[in-house]
Amino acid sequence: MGLSNIWLLVSCLLWTCLPQSQGTVYPRDILLKTPKFRRVWGGVQSNTGPNFGGWLLRILNGDGNFACGAAYYAPLLVITSANCIYPYRNSLEGATVEGTAFSECDRENYADIDSIQFPEKFVYQKLYMDVAVVRLRDPVRGRLTEFIRLCTVKVQPKMQMVVFGWGFDNTEVEIPSSDPRNVTVTIISVKECRQKFKSPKIASTSVCAKQPKNPKQCLYDGGSPLIYERELCGVVSFGSHCIDTSKPGMYTNIRRVKRFITETEEAINAGDVFRSTKVVQEKKKPPKKTIKPKSKPVKIRTVMVEPLVC
Repeated sequence: MGLSNIWLLVSCLLWTCLPQSQGTVYPRDILLKTPKFRRVWGGVQSNTGPNFGGWLLRILNGDGNFACGAAYYAPLLVITSANCIYPYRNSLEGATVEGTAFSECDRENYADIDSIQFPEKFVYQKLYMDVAVVRLRDPVRGRLTEFIRLCTVKVQPKMQMVVFGWGFDNTEVEIPSSDPRNVTVTIISVKECRQKFKSPKIASTSVCAKQPKNPKQCLYDGGSPLIYERELCGVVSFGSHCIDTSKPGMYTNIRRVKRFITETEEAINAGDVFRSTKVVQEKKKPPKKTIKPKSKPVKIRTVMVEPLVC
């Protein structure tokens, strides 16, 4: 085969792998040691094809049904809502995380779930520290798959952010879509949020956003991302419903739980959080009466599933 024919063949193969639009297409799949900064989402202008970015994921339970929305943070780490994923903590066998951005070269775009890390102070069906870090057995494959940055800006009233979802929390109004959708929401003050819910207290790790008036435009799937520009600034939390859009949407403020996420990442990378041979939920120990240091490490509860036997 002549040199010109070889180049023609290579060009054709590359062309069929690339979605027919401008944007970021990576030359290879994500590996365990892929640095986050080399694969970080560059914003909507970097999207390739009809998708919202390779960082947007969905979690499927062992039966293959939708469980939660999620965001891809690192090769083996996914961020979602603790309230959303908690009911599945003891039935992780067969549960997977699936990408939402595909190229024609991608044969598979999912990864099995290995374990889940919850904040020590998280309580099911409560708003405080409603975040979970899902650990994967392998990275999510795909030429469009990428990571998203954690929020660095202070979330304030009147800021406009974008939330994603499929409509699984809105089945009373319309059938959920197979492809993700998005809608812009406006952050409101804690005072206004309290008035809407008629509650004197809102969790310090929560943020409220005004829902669209039209329930068909509302998206409130648990764990689904709330972004500002190119950063993950929230995840859909607990306590609101699209059937009643007069009440604000409740989101976990990623900036307020960022320490838990980064310390969990560091603990996993250092080998301090191990995979287990059985599903375990650690019981809380009574607090010791000691003086708290200024920089106390965030405690982590781990829920695990049996790893594959190699």
